[in-house]
Amino acid sequence: MKRYTYLTILFAMLLAVACKQKSSDAAGNNAPDLPDTTEVKAIPAEQLISPGESIGHIKLEGSADSVVQLLGRPDTGDAAMGSQLATWYADHDSTGYQTSIFSRRHMGGKDEPVSRIKKILVTSPWFKTAEYISTGNNMKDIGKYYTLKEGNSYKAKGQTIKTYSDIAKGISFEIEEDGKCVGILVHKSNSAADTYLNMH
Repeated sequence: MKRYTYLTILFAMLLAVACKQKSSDAAGNNAPDLPDTTEVKAIPAEQLISPGESIGHIKLEGSADSVVQLLGRPDTGDAAMGSQLATWYADHDSTGYQTSIFSRRHMGGKDEPVSRIKKILVTSPWFKTAEYISTGNNMKDIGKYYTLKEGNSYKAKGQTIKTYSDIAKGISFEIEEDGKCVGILVHKSNSAADTYLNMH
């Protein structure tokens, strides 16, 4: 009985030592440890979508004039009653990706001459959130990171585009009928008044 107990203990010790050793290939060489493939590179600042704050170098509450300095003269625009909508198209082609900002002046305020950015919209997949969410992702992908509430909808290219917002975080997603995201809009966090505006 003692002999079997001794053999069992010895076998357990050998197994523990073997488990601690690095794996070897057929020639007996130690195999290198595999790299950690779960590490994700950070999104560069010029591409980063930060809900409730910014898209790339365009920041909420920044001056609309600063975007003109950054992107040049907008391809289209509209202004009325202290509010302004400006849109830039990739290569100045209206069928290409767009970047739009909605800005507003604080009428009667000390900074009335400055039109402050309230909403930013992008349609290019080049821009991404820290979780690598961009246009082109589907609702299932987006729902892993954002608590979405359905909002307004609009018609474009013969189909209905629905919007889904995470009001607490300050981000909205425009979703096609097939569930694919075609636009991302950043707005002020926790403000129903500043959630969604059709910027097309």
